[in-house]
Amino acid sequence: MPRPLRALVLVAVATFGSASAALAGQTPIVSPTYPTRAPIPHLQGFDPTAFVWRTRATDHFDIHHTQQADLDEIAREAERAYSRVSFDLRHDLSVKVPLILLPTNRDLPRDRVEATAIVRASGAAPDVDHLLLPVEPRERRTVDLVHELTHIFQFELVPPSRVPRWAAEGLADHMTGAWEPSILLKIREAAAAGSIPTVASLTDSDRAWGHAVFSFVAAEYGTQGVRRYLSALGDTPRSPGDTIRAAFGVTPADFDKAFHDYVKTRLIQR
Repeated sequence: MPRPLRALVLVAVATFGSASAALAGQTPIVSPTYPTRAPIPHLQGFDPTAFVWRTRATDHFDIHHTQQADLDEIAREAERAYSRVSFDLRHDLSVKVPLILLPTNRDLPRDRVEATAIVRASGAAPDVDHLLLPVEPRERRTVDLVHELTHIFQFELVPPSRVPRWAAEGLADHMTGAWEPSILLKIREAAAAGSIPTVASLTDSDRAWGHAVFSFVAAEYGTQGVRRYLSALGDTPRSPGDTIRAAFGVTPADFDKAFHDYVKTRLIQR
């Protein structure tokens, strides 16, 4: 039985008004597998059936598109993003990623029904994870590609139910190599107030602290440390403390102390 189709929408900043809003916890759109002969519902926005879709194959992507604009550049950006994530996580995906290009961020689907319709109209395989990327604006394409590709690698490496949301989003943010200035400011303020959390206390809303945790792990243990943490999450259901012990061989208290020192002496100096 095929697994549910997941249409991961690369959220452009303008969709939510600001970069900080985009970082505040927007989640990927997850669509159920669509019936083979079901009619495409009426769409109020972007109508994927109004275009002729073509496919450009690269080493790791099938790029589904309706226009040639920026196609070569996007293919190069996607392959560079793949190489970056694959190298850091020491993993290659088992199948190609369908990358569906939309004209602008205004054409991103607003709900699961629209996401499913776009995937179906594009001709992309229905039973794998999909990336929907607007061609415009160009400024965040690479960041968005790395972020959402990280989620696809996570899905293949670890059952999603075992990855807390702060870790899933925090790792994806860390892999981009980019920090929003407003988020760093909040971390600086928290550090100055002595309010740096422990890993065990992190909740779904602590995405920025998840980013900080994985920045620390990479600085302290290298990229292999990030992969070890994911492996520890995937082995068996564990408490946060047990995951730290399994991944790094240290106590949660020692990990937290080193993490707090990293935030106060290195991270806030960025």
